[in-house]
Amino acid sequence: MIHMRVVLDGLPLLGEASIGTYLRELLRHLAARGPEHEYRLFFRGFHAETRRRVTQLLADSDFARFPRQTTRMPDRVLEWCWIRRSVHLPFTEARLGNPDVFLSTIYLTPVLRGVAVVMIAYDLIPMRFPQFYGGDQPLLVQRIRRGIERADAIIAISQSTKRDFVELLGVDPSRVHVIYPSADARFHPTGDEMEVQRVLARYGLRQPYLLYVGSLGPHKNVGTLVRVFRHLRERRHLPHQLVLCGRARWGRDVVDAARDLIDAGNCSVVDFIPARDVPHLYHGAEAFGFLSLFEGFGLPPLEAMACGVPVVTSNAGSLPEVVGDAALQVSPTDEEAIEDALERILTDASLREELRARGLRQAARFSWQKAATETLNVFELAYRWP
Repeated sequence: MIHMRVVLDGLPLLGEASIGTYLRELLRHLAARGPEHEYRLFFRGFHAETRRRVTQLLADSDFARFPRQTTRMPDRVLEWCWIRRSVHLPFTEARLGNPDVFLSTIYLTPVLRGVAVVMIAYDLIPMRFPQFYGGDQPLLVQRIRRGIERADAIIAISQSTKRDFVELLGVDPSRVHVIYPSADARFHPTGDEMEVQRVLARYGLRQPYLLYVGSLGPHKNVGTLVRVFRHLRERRHLPHQLVLCGRARWGRDVVDAARDLIDAGNCSVVDFIPARDVPHLYHGAEAFGFLSLFEGFGLPPLEAMACGVPVVTSNAGSLPEVVGDAALQVSPTDEEAIEDALERILTDASLREELRARGLRQAARFSWQKAATETLNVFELAYRWP
């Protein structure tokens, strides 16, 4: 039996984005498969705030069992050595805990010797929408290219992402293995109605409401959702509130654009809530809207379906793979089609019930247990590569 020591870049675990959610669940399910492999976390801990967040993470019982390796070398030095110059730093392998496999989770792949490298490929949004990244875009793309050069195998989180890596970066498709994420166990179709009402009261929300969960950054296209919702309310006088669950500091333009709705009590921005409260927001929603311009996967629509919430989503990137026939799909730039879909889902109870049933079936097709098994297969493939 193969015994592998796997070290992964744990930086995404410290964040709140979907990448952090993905990596948490993947690591938990990898470790749950048994003791035959050892998993270690690597952190770039030059900044005191990062070290504080690492300590906080490791206080969680889910992560306290994993050994950690931390370097205090400045990020700009690592960036220069690993990305700009491809320099192998002495004793890198020892500092990482002498891994058999290194899992690159956030496009900063070290130069390693005698270590199999597996890279997770999320999306190529920096290449598809460079205008959203400003001066950081060239370095982000360079990071991705360096990771591809060093990877013995690449895990893509959707067929859409695999196609982009093959077509936009010329990656050999045989090196790219599609492994879908899943929604975690917190997201299920039955909710505690009393707890739902307590959570809604805590954040000043009222039913019925249309929900959005995710970043408020530009490629998420939340501004379009706000505009269409405003027009729909004006035209149809719907009683619904629009609830945007996402960090306001990453979407000031969205918040400003929704100011009239917010002031009138018809829109609420839930800036940050604990992870334990998010399923209750889904359970209280009448429908879920997600109009992203592009997604490498798109966990929130899957979470909504797993909770039995009917979904309107864009047909961009991987989202058709995620929702199948279980959601109303629209072009993210066709505001007339978006308004029609939202009107249908908010006014037609029989449609909502049909989409709820389809969504539960679709969500059940994704499994973290399956993802962990397939990921281990990729680790073994890379480890055995001559």
